[in-house]
Amino acid sequence: MNIETHQKGDYYVFKFKEDIGLGSDLSVLKPMIEEKIGIGITNIALAFTKGSYLYTRSIATLVVCFEMIKEHNGQLALISPNKSIQDILGIIDFPKIIRVCKSEEELLDLHAMARK
Repeated sequence: MNIETHQKGDYYVFKFKEDIGLGSDLSVLKPMIEEKIGIGITNIALAFTKGSYLYTRSIATLVVCFEMIKEHNGQLALISPNKSIQDILGIIDFPKIIRVCKSEEELLDLHAMARK
């Protein structure tokens, strides 16, 4: 799985460079996030491609990652998810527990406002 990573303010961003779909295995995220948590980075943002689609296994992986991050007082965010991802996550009320932002800049603005 091709994932580009970089630091953006207080967040570490995992940017997917290929579409996520039925055959995709998001379980690679868990050890990557565990590694970041191990060095004290607990705010994680995920940016999927516009053609990505989440299915049961990938949602389960996101929930596990969210729980790991939350356990360490961190925050999970999604950057610019497409309509189908927003709809799927809306069904399970995921947007109530994670930040959903249009851009990395909006993520930083929302994070700064929440800290005030």
